[in-house]
Amino acid sequence: MKQQIHKNKMLQLKTKLTNRKFYGKWLYKVSLLLDGCAMLRTHAVEDIPQILNNYNQDESAYFVSHRKAVANKDMIINLCETLAAYTKDIYALRVERSRLDIYTNDVNFYEKLSLQCQTELIHRFQPSAVNAEILKDSHNSITVDKLPKGRYRYRVYLLPHKMSKDREGKQKYLNWLKSQQPKVTCTTAIERWFLTTDWNWDRRYILVEDESMLLMLKLRSAEVMGRVYNFVVCDK
Repeated sequence: MKQQIHKNKMLQLKTKLTNRKFYGKWLYKVSLLLDGCAMLRTHAVEDIPQILNNYNQDESAYFVSHRKAVANKDMIINLCETLAAYTKDIYALRVERSRLDIYTNDVNFYEKLSLQCQTELIHRFQPSAVNAEILKDSHNSITVDKLPKGRYRYRVYLLPHKMSKDREGKQKYLNWLKSQQPKVTCTTAIERWFLTTDWNWDRRYILVEDESMLLMLKLRSAEVMGRVYNFVVCDK
C-alpha cells in the first residue's frame, strides 16, 4: 500500500497539465529517457523482442546500431510487448536519440505506460477533466480561462519562408497587417522576425479577433498562414 502511494506521488510530480492537443490530435503524452529506443524508429514493435533475444555481439552491423538497446533489453522488450498489444491507431511515437514520446487519447493506456515505465519517465502531459471533455471532439483548440486580452479568438502561426524571395512583398504584407490593428496583433518583434526569417522551423504567431478578420487574412495571403488555433473559454 505504501509503495503504491509513493508511486502515485511520483507520477503526480511528473504530471503537467496541457490545454490543447498534441499535433492537433492527441490528449495525452508520456516522455521517456530510454537508451536504445531508436530501434522503435527503424523496426516494428512486434519484431524488436526477437531481434534483441537473438542478438549476437559478433555481428558488427548489429552491434553498432543495437548495443544501447541490448543494455536495456528487458525494458525495451517489455515496452514493445505492451505496445504490440494495442492497435496502431491507439498511439503515436516520436523518437529523438534516447528520448521517446508516446502520444495517445486512451487514458487507461496512458496510465498503464506511466506506471510501467516509471523509472524511465521524464514527465507526462494530460488535460484536466474539464479540458479533456472540451478538447476530445475538437481539432485545433486551446482552452483558456478568458480570451487573450479579452478579445482575440484565434492564434494564427505565420510562414514567412513562403515569401522568402519577395522582400517587398513581405513589407507590403506587414504594412497591411499593421493597418488592421487592433483586430490583429503585430508587434515590433514579430515584424522584425517576419522580415528576416527565410527558413521553415521557427514558428511564431499573431492573435486574430474574430472569424471575419480570419477570412480577411486568408483572402490577403493564404500562403503565409500556418496552423490556426481557436480559443475556447473554459469556465472551471
